[in-house]
Amino acid sequence: MTLTIPELRQLCDERAVPLPALREAATSTDGAPVYVGEVAGVDAFRLWCALRDLHGHTGWWPVLAGDPEELGSVLVGLREDFGPGPAGPTQPEILSEGVTDEAVRQLAKHVAAEVDLARVGGLHVSAVRQVRTALCLVRASAGHEVPALLNWLGACNYDLAGTDHALVLRTYHERFGAELVTLESDILELLVPRRPTTPETVARTALEHYAYCPDIVDQGVDSVEALAATQLLAGTWHFWWD
Repeated sequence: MTLTIPELRQLCDERAVPLPALREAATSTDGAPVYVGEVAGVDAFRLWCALRDLHGHTGWWPVLAGDPEELGSVLVGLREDFGPGPAGPTQPEILSEGVTDEAVRQLAKHVAAEVDLARVGGLHVSAVRQVRTALCLVRASAGHEVPALLNWLGACNYDLAGTDHALVLRTYHERFGAELVTLESDILELLVPRRPTTPETVARTALEHYAYCPDIVDQGVDSVEALAATQLLAGTWHFWWD
């Protein structure tokens, strides 16, 4: 069942969740409307958490979508003149380039010697640093489905379609409980409640992140060693494609 905006607002009111004004902005790949509103950046993550907690009752997954003026670039894949993205690599291929047993062993050795795995990183959500952010509500059974439902093209320079991101997010949800928080024009962020905690899993996952999103290293932290010591210890994972 698809809740209408008035029905969704009534449910949120009953649970004291401050839902902003919503409108239908697009139609997802499965034919459901995509609801969109705006929220102050300082309130965005708190509202995301409240709406995520209601997902089991509403069926609508919340996504923070960045500058409201740039929302069109987030939803561009749903325009009538855009079809589904080209068939890209399968999920194992996306996460496996350069992830050899030897590479994992060498990086795990570095992590064991140089990284304090007991240190807990913080939560870093792009929306809280913005004055206003768009909020999208997408009908989905789980957050990892959303990139496919929006035909998200944020990594099209790497020939990754929304379905490819959905496969990656599903495996990270299964392994680490990762949940989609942010989809901006070229940014994807995950909340990760069960981050990797051993040198081997930190090393393997850091190499996977680099295979999936090279720009966070090549135009970001400069090395997978630095990635393992920063992003892999945090409660959120940030991906950005140029």
